[in-house]
Amino acid sequence: MNFVKVMKDLVYQENIGNAGTLDVYLPEGEKCDALLIFFHGGGLEGGDKADNKGIYEELTSKGIAVASANYRMYPTAKYPQYIEDAAKAVAWGLTHISEWIHYERVLIGGISAGAYLSMMLHFQPLFLKENNIEEERIDGYIFDAGQPTVHYNVLKERGKDPNSVRVDEAAPIYYLEGERVRAKKQYFLIMVSDNDIPGRREQNELLIQTMKTHQYEGTQIDYYVMKGYTHAGYVDVKDASGSYPYAEMLYEFIKNRIIETEGSQQKTKEALLSSENNLRLANNKAEDLSIKKLTKDAPTVKAMFDDLESGDDSE
Repeated sequence: MNFVKVMKDLVYQENIGNAGTLDVYLPEGEKCDALLIFFHGGGLEGGDKADNKGIYEELTSKGIAVASANYRMYPTAKYPQYIEDAAKAVAWGLTHISEWIHYERVLIGGISAGAYLSMMLHFQPLFLKENNIEEERIDGYIFDAGQPTVHYNVLKERGKDPNSVRVDEAAPIYYLEGERVRAKKQYFLIMVSDNDIPGRREQNELLIQTMKTHQYEGTQIDYYVMKGYTHAGYVDVKDASGSYPYAEMLYEFIKNRIIETEGSQQKTKEALLSSENNLRLANNKAEDLSIKKLTKDAPTVKAMFDDLESGDDSE
């Protein structure tokens, strides 16, 4: 199946300018395997829906429709406007993309800040419900290096230390309590780097363990620590053929866990590990470029990397 069409700057929310737009990537034909609604990273203060277009094009070439959405960001945005925007983008996608192509499976995902938004949509389903979406309609989630505690720029908005750890209504993990019924047919791909933002790996591992104590089965969760990378440094890496191993990882998860769920757990693990190995082979060439792209227009993220590097030098 070949990639054929991109529709850019579609308005999913009026009166907020470019922040209320998304791009849609459509495979060839009248139907596709799944729809992925994805949110870019950048610390809730930088980034754009076109940042990972190569990834989206590669996924589309494999039969996955993708909607990549912008959202309001700091310094003009306030909590929880960006989460509300993300929910509206999902609602728009579910309402309109079926006008162009048929799909049955739906995923929500994102990188870094985009993963935080995705986590909030799942763990606090009222954001989706306010847009007439039952959270159980979503078949899977991709949480790539997201922050399950209160996001550091939310802390900054409150005048707090952005490096501190807080858990309250602005933290995805906060909503893991009580006996809420969990959808057993939902699947989760969670990734971090072994050299991630300080505490990010540990917080995601705490999230996973807390999920397991609150009605989630371990078989619903695929967790990978990407070796040899800083925060999300693997996303833009290309292999010798010019392909994105990251796109292959996402595709294998969607194919084997969302589309072909029966008896596919081991096949998914093997496919994801193969993609991770391809990423390792392509690592060194692109890592500096990935960090520059990640920190562009995102000063708080850049400061975290600067602090990390200065800490390494002092050891």
